[in-house]
Amino acid sequence: MDLPEILGVRLSEFIKKRVIRDLMGEIADLDASSLELVGHKIVELIESKDLVHHGLNKDHKPVGHTVDTFSHDFAIVGEYSTEKNYFEETSSAKDKYKFNKIENDINHAIDKAALIPLSKIYLVSSAEEPPSFRGKFNKTDIAVNNSGKIVFLDSRQLAEKIFQFSRDRPQTADFFRFYLPDFSQNLDSYAYYGLVPSLCANHQSEPLFGRALRDHYATGVAVCVLHGLSGSGKTQAAIDFVHSDGERYGNYLWISGDDWGENVPLTAIKRSRGGVEINVAGVFNNTKTLLVIDDLSRPVSIEMFAELKKGISLGGHILVTSQIGDPDSQIHMQVPQLSAEVAYAILGEDRDTTDIDTQAFVEACRFCPLILAVTREVTKMDGVEKQELYREVLKIPQIAQLNDGRSVMEKLLRRLTDQNLQALIKIANSGCSTFDSNFLTKFIGAYPRSSLQKLAIINRSATASALVVHDLICSAVRNKEIDGTELATEVAQYVEKYRGEMVPSVLRQIHFSAKELLCAHKARGKPTLDWLTYALLQLESGDRLGLSPGSHSTPIRPNMSIAELLCVFDLREAHSYTLPGRERPAFYSQCAKEYGEVAEQIDNVEMLVELLHHQGKALRRSDQLEGALDCFRAVLKERPGWHAAYGQIAHAGTQKSASDLVKKEGEAAIRTLIDLILHDGASVPLRVSLASLSRLRSYPSLRTELQNQPEAVKELAEVVAMAALDGFEQFYEGFLAFTSLFAYENGEHPVAIAEIYPDMLAIYPDAVQKRQWPNACEALANVATAAAAAEKMDLADRLNETACAFADALANLDRISPYNLRVVAKTYVGAGRAESAISALAKMSDAEKDHWVLYQQAKAELAIDQPGKALQSAQTSLDLASQDPRAENRLGSYSDLVGQCHEALGNISLSLEATKEALRLTSGEKYRQQLKKRLSQLEMQKAKNDGSISSS
Repeated sequence: MDLPEILGVRLSEFIKKRVIRDLMGEIADLDASSLELVGHKIVELIESKDLVHHGLNKDHKPVGHTVDTFSHDFAIVGEYSTEKNYFEETSSAKDKYKFNKIENDINHAIDKAALIPLSKIYLVSSAEEPPSFRGKFNKTDIAVNNSGKIVFLDSRQLAEKIFQFSRDRPQTADFFRFYLPDFSQNLDSYAYYGLVPSLCANHQSEPLFGRALRDHYATGVAVCVLHGLSGSGKTQAAIDFVHSDGERYGNYLWISGDDWGENVPLTAIKRSRGGVEINVAGVFNNTKTLLVIDDLSRPVSIEMFAELKKGISLGGHILVTSQIGDPDSQIHMQVPQLSAEVAYAILGEDRDTTDIDTQAFVEACRFCPLILAVTREVTKMDGVEKQELYREVLKIPQIAQLNDGRSVMEKLLRRLTDQNLQALIKIANSGCSTFDSNFLTKFIGAYPRSSLQKLAIINRSATASALVVHDLICSAVRNKEIDGTELATEVAQYVEKYRGEMVPSVLRQIHFSAKELLCAHKARGKPTLDWLTYALLQLESGDRLGLSPGSHSTPIRPNMSIAELLCVFDLREAHSYTLPGRERPAFYSQCAKEYGEVAEQIDNVEMLVELLHHQGKALRRSDQLEGALDCFRAVLKERPGWHAAYGQIAHAGTQKSASDLVKKEGEAAIRTLIDLILHDGASVPLRVSLASLSRLRSYPSLRTELQNQPEAVKELAEVVAMAALDGFEQFYEGFLAFTSLFAYENGEHPVAIAEIYPDMLAIYPDAVQKRQWPNACEALANVATAAAAAEKMDLADRLNETACAFADALANLDRISPYNLRVVAKTYVGAGRAESAISALAKMSDAEKDHWVLYQQAKAELAIDQPGKALQSAQTSLDLASQDPRAENRLGSYSDLVGQCHEALGNISLSLEATKEALRLTSGEKYRQQLKKRLSQLEMQKAKNDGSISSS
């Protein structure tokens, strides 16, 4: 398989990491028999030889009294385990560093080898090896005595090897696909991971569909509503069209019809993957784009796309799939009838050798490719005879006239095992058809999920780590009115499992099932502060959930449940944002006092940790930093290694009033987090990772260390890209931090993210929380500068246009802080709108302006040819910055600007002097090279001037 390049950016490593992470989860869910077969294959591939597998009998049942895998000379042995705690210590006070299961496997292998010397003992586990394991295990006697023989293969190593072997050897990939259907679908959609859904298993392209779409657009009609019955192949046709014709467009964008609500403008579509609103019109109108809106469930007219006129004039096309069609409209097109040739291929039958029943079945059912695909998979199951199934379906009265496919699909799905059918009914009855992959495993079980994926009944959606069931399948098996109560209960339990931590998997599922959760919540009558309410508070305000206006004032009690406690914390935080800024410290101070008093009355450790953590946050927010630090230390004592606590300590260290002790502790905490992100990013919650990136700007020594480590910068770029892929709003916070820190020296990374995920960056202020406006504005401005430096001017112009929309919004606020004014001025100057920068800067008196603002003011004044004013602003800015430790690493650029002002005034000698000082103050190599080039040019100019004077 060739590694794809999307928009000229090599994505292989980033997508590979995501696929491997998904694969690790799938391996963790394997049953014992499947792990043995997969593990045995891996060991054979590593050793490049055939091995004997006796771990399972002919019925695939585990066998005792033997090792699972061995070579013919018994020099190599393999043992397999699906125990979740395989790598956990079983030590006692007397016996330190004990790992019973591992030691039993090793002793078992040695015992069976008898007198034959073993060269390798492979210990294969579906669990992930923790970082601390190897150091402890190496101290055991059994490790010392068998040094060099023991080879551990945990879920991570298995996933990496499966991925590599699958890429290198197609036949090997086919073997792994059977046991790992989720991985199979990821492999098939590798180039489109997280951007476009995967094609269904055994997909057969229908040339008729592609030709029909091309012919439609060739008439000059830019919108095509491809309509037809459920299961008629509309979505697969759209996916196929992206694959076959996507390169004809500068960009493509796939959204779900459910995401585009009625009366919602195309500038503010809210994607269910993470709840972030995206400006589809902004993406479409900036370059020649193929926009796919899949499964739109309301009538479609050309007027609905009025916002896209500019993009259409650039050659952009819109493809809508829908079950609702209008034969009198020029933008509507009936999905063509599947050709007999492709129908036979989907069914897996040879057209030239089929009997009458098969021919009749194909003719009756080719209106619905999904029926043919499901039939093919169902006939592979034990006890299902193909011809008998065809005849059974053909007995359905008026099958050719029904044409909705439901009755046929119901007949087919009855052939599923009871376990698979019940799992499918559970999904259908819930009313939700898209699920986070990890949650779905919990909801219906690992085996049914895997089995239904193998049958192509569950498939990958466009959203990373999400699975979908076709609505025709759901309607065929649903046996009662839709009721989301059971789903809501399971989601609440899922939230509880993660102790309320909003990891991407949890947030995704809350968004996917938002409608069902809200219905279940309302059906309960009186609102309750529990895990379901806590989940919904991530989407809705308390009043919209029916909570009383004063619910944030609910007193904290020692006997509260954790869920109730977290709900009150969230409600109070939301309430604090309604208070004037000057009143918030007092509010938080009172909260901290209450939390501390209750903490002294309880013994429950989990409750204590939450109280101490939120007491620390409240103290930090009321500027009582030493007290906050004590709280977070206490939290880490009870819950060692908790990322959120380290994050709060790092935050405290960035506050203006932080003492040297708090700053020191803050730097230690941020170093711990960054180290964890770089070595095992998956272990750190995405929100914490993004916040850590933001904090880096306040820790100059660590920031400088990272700027000199290209591989570390690349790893941090992938954290930001992951946030874009998952669609979470915290993306902007992380993107700003990354671009401000690394865009100058490593601009290729933010530019790549902008090219890969244009929907996350083509966004306007009304779609983003106001507190995120400065983040989004500066991030866009920074990456626009990086794009211009990379000579990608079209991208730079698009980014500047969006950045200026945020700058306009910030400039129009009644009050603007110096920080935000700096962002506004910087954005306008970078976009070539220096006059707008001057107008915005005029709203603040010179006495209020700090050196950050004055630096941007000088650049604006220089840009509008006022070098005298610019010099005054630049020199004042440099003088103030010299007194600010936070600006130490910026002094070079400040001095450089002074030099540019002198040059504009014709004072080459003074310009040379300032530029030399700038070079002395600069450590970044890229900027140093620019300054050296500038010095050379100034020296030549000075020499020329001196020569002219001498001549005269």
